Order: sequence, then C-alpha cells, then structure tokens
Amino acid sequence: MTSFLLVASTQNKILIKQYFCLTIIFLLFFLFILGNDSTINAQEVILNRTENDSLPPLDINQRYNAFVTKDELEEQLKSYAWKKGDFTFTPYGFIWVNTAFDTNRTVPGEFVLYSQSADIDDDPGFSIDARMSRLGIFVDGPEISSIPGSKIRGVVEADFEGTPNGTKNKGGVQLRKAFVELSNKEKQTKILIGQDWEIISLLYPQMLNYLPAGFAGNLGYRRAQIRFDKGMTFSNNFKTLSQIALVDNIVGDYTATTGVSAKVSGAPLIEGRLALSFWEQARNGLPITAAVSGHWGEQTFGFSPIAGTFANQRIQSKPIKTWSANFELDVPLTKKWRIQGEYYFGENLSSFTGGINQGVDLFTQNAIRNQGGWINIHYDLSDKLGTNFGYGIDKPNKNDLIGTSLPSNGITSARLQNSVFFTNFIYHWSSALMTGLEFDYWHTKYQRADVSGAEPIFLPMKDGKTFRTEFVVQYSF
Repeated sequence: MTSFLLVASTQNKILIKQYFCLTIIFLLFFLFILGNDSTINAQEVILNRTENDSLPPLDINQRYNAFVTKDELEEQLKSYAWKKGDFTFTPYGFIWVNTAFDTNRTVPGEFVLYSQSADIDDDPGFSIDARMSRLGIFVDGPEISSIPGSKIRGVVEADFEGTPNGTKNKGGVQLRKAFVELSNKEKQTKILIGQDWEIISLLYPQMLNYLPAGFAGNLGYRRAQIRFDKGMTFSNNFKTLSQIALVDNIVGDYTATTGVSAKVSGAPLIEGRLALSFWEQARNGLPITAAVSGHWGEQTFGFSPIAGTFANQRIQSKPIKTWSANFELDVPLTKKWRIQGEYYFGENLSSFTGGINQGVDLFTQNAIRNQGGWINIHYDLSDKLGTNFGYGIDKPNKNDLIGTSLPSNGITSARLQNSVFFTNFIYHWSSALMTGLEFDYWHTKYQRADVSGAEPIFLPMKDGKTFRTEFVVQYSF
C-alpha cells in the first residue's frame, strides 16, 4: 500500500511538472512574438465587449461568440452577404479545434463540466475535438411599413455538439439559436421570438472551455422564449435596459431514470432582468454595468419506491419549484484592464447549468438549494494578445443532498462542490485567426451514502482533481 501511494504521488508530481513546463514554454513563445515587429494588420480586439448597437450597451446577447463584438462581427461579414429580393443573407461561423490533456478524467472529457471522482476513474485524459465549430446566418428583411423605423432580423445558428451518431468523430448537429427579432433603435425596443440565450446571468468568464464555468458558477443556457426589451437613456452617464420573457420550461433531472416521472408544469418559466449603465461619458467610454435578474417556474416529479432502500415505501407525485436570483457586475478599470463577475442563489437549477447538474434529490425528493458565482480579470497585453485569470464555484447545499443516482448495492452518490481556477492567453494573428492556451484546475467534491437501512449513512468519497491544459485554434469567417 505504501509503495502504491509513493508511485501515485510520484506520477502526480511528474504531471504537475509537465503542466508548469508547458506554461513556461508558452510564455517564452509569446515573449518572442512581442519582441518582434509583426506585419500582421489585425484590428484591435477587446475580448470582452459584446454590446448590441440596437440598444444601450447592456444587452450582452453575443454570449460565447468568438471574442469579438457584434458590431465588429457584422462589419467583417458585410462583404459575404448576398441578396434575394428585399432580403439580405449574411453567413458567419468559425472552425474551432481544441486539444486538451487532463491529469484526471473529466465529464464529459472533450470539455469540462466537472472532474471525475478518483474512486470512479483516476486515469488521465486526452482529446482532440472539432465539434465546437459553428455555422450561422443572419437574415435581414425589409422594414415593416406599418412600424416606421423598425428592423427585422432572423438568426439560425448551429454547432456539432449534438448527440454523436456512434462516436465523437460523427458529432450531431445541435441547434443553438433560431429566432426572429423586431427592433427599433430610436425607441430602444426589441421583441424576440425563438431560441436564444436566456436573460438571467448574461455575463460569462472568458474561458476557452466550450461551456465556460458551466456547473462551476456560471448560470444560464439557451431556451425558446418570447422576450421584450426596453432601453432608456436618461443621460450620457445613466442608461437602463429592462427585459422580461416567457421561457420554455425544461426538466434537467431524471429524464431517463427508471421509476421517476419528470415533467414540466402547464405554464412557462418567467424570467426578468434589469441592467444599469453608469458614467459612460465621465469615464471616457468605459461605463460600469450592474444587473439583477431572476426566474421562477414549476416542475412535477413522480417518485416510485426504490427497492432495497429506506425510500421503498414512498409513492408520490409533487410539484417542485425552480427559481433563481442573479447579480452581475462589469467594471472596465482602464482600456486594458477589466473585471467581471456574477453571483447567484436559488433552487432546482440543473437545467440552468447550476447545482453541478443536480436539481432534485432522489431520496429527499425535494429541490436542492444552490449558490455560486465567478470572477474574471482580463488584461490586454497588446492589441493582439490578451490574458484572463479567474475562479468559479458551484456549491449545492449539503443538507439537501443524500444522493442523485440510483443505488448500486445500496450505495448512492452526489456531488457537493465544483470549482475551477483558470488562466489563459489568447492571441489574434489576424481578424480571422485566433489561438489560445488555457490552464485550469478543477476540483469536485463528492459524497457517498448507504441508503439500505432506515436512515442514510454517509461515507467518504475521493474528490476529483484535474489539471487541464488546452490549446485552441479558431478560424472565423
């Protein structure tokens, strides 16, 4: 046993040394680049600007979109547009290839939601994946004569992260966005119908991971919705954006679990957001943005008895609420430095990328309370090179958790906490080509419970701890 521990310890030390050696090599590489006069004529890209010109700079609806602003993207795409009658079609997208090495297996592997417990799998992982590549099209239509000043647009966007047809090199098409929006820039209004990012917790950490800090403090995903936005400009130093939406209700737990019936109620979710922008003129075009948002809805779960456990007599169907309260802050300190962060709390948040993908406990049959958040510090080293470092955490309430998996030999398990430290370097060789290198440390805490008796008996379970090194190439068009 002692010799085994010594071998394991030696292997971990070797992996950590490799990890930091890669970091040093990458830093030396970029020092070499910065020390040379590059002839690449790239535009200045601020990695975190995502304002929509049709509303005050509060509508961050280009979430996870290629590290450029919506205006910058549209300017680049004008030459690619073609017309059919009064309609203009503008394609866009990118090829994204990421290569990753993990010191301990993660879930699902090609990107990270959480680290696998060492009791389940303590082997390292490696992947090369191109399924995050993305295709989309803007469809701009003619002005509606009965609504002067209006602009109508349709958007369809997909990637290849859908369910693979056999193996991961046969990725399935996944619908990301499909909506129609009617906006009026002068009146600062917009109506959107279709699938888009939901309006809770609209910021995101600048990670290269496919779902940045998803289930590790970053709440929110895409849903079909009917949404109304209203911006108001009180002065050059104070603007607001109000948003309200009826949103499709999606169950995140036990959709394929034997003995559990999970379904939505007969009503949509309700989401709302209020964003405030301060001191844009006073701070030379660097406004501070703060926002509050939330959602409320209800789902229904039917639980059958679980044989061989203390829950073997229970048969009940009950409504379980889902809700959240969310806070955002975006502070550009200078033109080079920026701090962003979010905090949230709520219940039954698995379908919102909260609770480490756990919304309802299988044995208490109640909603799991959850809180979390993240912080991201960004710095532009040059007009082409930016760096980010930050932290995210998702922490379900331990008192609400017995187990979220069907028992095996009377033993169930649950995830108690998931966190990530990250740092990356993102280099824009041109307006189309970007490369990035990221280093993460993921730490996921677990528990086991023996549920074969009259009361659960909690047992220790090894944490999941993963150092991840990821290299990304993105070619946008």
